[in-house]
Amino acid sequence: MNFKMKKILSLLIIFMVGYVQIGCQSLNKKSEGSVSVKSSPNAQIHFINTGNSDSILITQDNKAALIDGGDNDDEDLVVNYIKKQGVKELEYVFATHPHADHIGGLDKVAEEIKINNLYVSNGDAQTKTYRDFIQAASDKGLSPSVPLMNSEFKLSTSTFKVLSVAASDDPNNNSLVLLYTNGDDRVLLMGDAEAEIESKIKESNIDLLKVGHHGSHSSSSKKFIERVNPKYAVILTGKNNKYGHPHKETMQLLKDKNIEVHRSDECSDIVFTSTKDGISTDCKVGSYKPGNK
Repeated sequence: MNFKMKKILSLLIIFMVGYVQIGCQSLNKKSEGSVSVKSSPNAQIHFINTGNSDSILITQDNKAALIDGGDNDDEDLVVNYIKKQGVKELEYVFATHPHADHIGGLDKVAEEIKINNLYVSNGDAQTKTYRDFIQAASDKGLSPSVPLMNSEFKLSTSTFKVLSVAASDDPNNNSLVLLYTNGDDRVLLMGDAEAEIESKIKESNIDLLKVGHHGSHSSSSKKFIERVNPKYAVILTGKNNKYGHPHKETMQLLKDKNIEVHRSDECSDIVFTSTKDGISTDCKVGSYKPGNK
């Protein structure tokens, strides 16, 4: 073989090797790009310690929902807590009813955190707190609406279902009642709904119950607690609050039914993790001690 033919052959080999390498790189990039990232089944349920008021943040797969926003003096606490979790926008905000201890901080939430959907209860209130909340929502282009009974809202792979949208003269009983489901895990969020509404809730065998009305004796009726039969009960209440929450009747019933209690006045922020196949928390088990009148 002469020198000219050898040179041509060498160039041809170099070209073929380069072509194969480029092809392999392209194939690898395609393979890397086609790898699907599975979403995490875990959800975190944050019961924010706002004292004798309610604020609950639920997160899953970078999606978040907020149920209530504490009292007027809790607005910075609630906003800072949400931001600390890395939440930049809220897929849903549910204002269970217009009492200040549930919506007081929502005006600041609306001002500082993007809200995609805002739901409220039937009825309103002629209070500055309620007007501030509605005005802040309006300034952000939000149109609060009352969800339909039995409507469902997806949060990544989990779901909220609306179990009560009552329209009575009692704002507590107008509370939006929500069932949060993540796989086999079921969490019932009662707002301040009392015995009248509890009698209409037909769910049973709940994993976690957010006790209605801060543990008041006007909620948590015996028939209701026996029917929902929760493993865990969370009570959002403040230390030495003027209402005496939680009341002795509620605490005695939870004790008699051997339901594990977790209280914000004893544990501060309470965070549960839902895995779709079980719920757990690092919060210490609470006492059955009633509040001081």
